[in-house]
Amino acid sequence: MLLTPAFATDQQSFGWNYLESFPALGIPVCSLSFPDAGYTDLQVTAEYVVHAVRTMAAESGRTIVVMGHQHGPLNELWALKFWPDLAPLVSDFISLATPYNGTDSARNGCDRSGKCPPANWQIATGSNYLTALNSKPLPEGPDYTSIYTKFDELIYPQPRASTLSGATNIAVQDVCPLRPVEHFTILGDNVAYNIVLDALDHDGPAVRSRISDDLCFTTSMPDSGYDAGSALSGFDYFFDVPRQFRERSVTAEPELASYAQ
Repeated sequence: MLLTPAFATDQQSFGWNYLESFPALGIPVCSLSFPDAGYTDLQVTAEYVVHAVRTMAAESGRTIVVMGHQHGPLNELWALKFWPDLAPLVSDFISLATPYNGTDSARNGCDRSGKCPPANWQIATGSNYLTALNSKPLPEGPDYTSIYTKFDELIYPQPRASTLSGATNIAVQDVCPLRPVEHFTILGDNVAYNIVLDALDHDGPAVRSRISDDLCFTTSMPDSGYDAGSALSGFDYFFDVPRQFRERSVTAEPELASYAQ
């Protein structure tokens, strides 16, 4: 399995949850950290995914599961759609709180300030990047599951933002209505975790009817160092962009690469 974060390092996003739980289940897992903590052009960070999937498949002789949080899966999906050799190497694609159709928080923030890091422009509602990404159908081969929360304070409006056409789309609240999970706590939530496991344990994507309602009486996933401080650390990266990345802000999203125009 390959894990990709967003606006954070792999350890900040996954070091206290899936990088602990998957090895405990016997699942070999690798993770990526992107240049500039993922604030740079997503077309560039997608190339790191391409290299990682090719390398993992070649060295293991097995297909790869790709999974990520927020715009991490956009990097994975861009790689799958624009590098045709990748789809046969991937068995499952699983995402958490991903803005496939953009988020109004980035659109409003970037339009209001007039300057944003490249990736913020690209995940904004109506961006050229997302238009190009969504203009191509999902490649055949992988099974696609999008997991999200209706109470996402950063990726919204839901369910529009996280609905991936051609995938199975499941909200945490489809299993447990009113479950108080937001954009960052979904990383340690036990219901989201079991939806992930359902996708891994069966052919095809996750299926809501297989997820037990008894999970509504649980909180965090097993084999994790879950705590609110870890889960909410991403606020620092989304709302208060670190100075070194803020200084690299631009007035418009990066131009589409020639292959994507």
